[in-house]
Amino acid sequence: MQTEWLEQPKDPKMSRATGCVFSRVISQGDTEDRAAVMALVTSTKTHVDVAREMTGAGIFMSEHAVRRHRKNDCTCALVGA
Repeated sequence: MQTEWLEQPKDPKMSRATGCVFSRVISQGDTEDRAAVMALVTSTKTHVDVAREMTGAGIFMSEHAVRRHRKNDCTCALVGA
């Protein structure tokens, strides 16, 4: 079983202390990445479908991360609090 993708990034900018995975992708991505992520987050797709699309694009996450972000129950709400 390959588990390389389970390892957390070593880049300190990708720390959970800087926000949830969505905020990290948005803050580090280019304009097209930001627009694509925002379109996914605000779409009517299910949490599972959004997680599958993000994982397919190389950003591994669960549907729970999508749900927490959509309900503003993620670390985005905690950063700077």
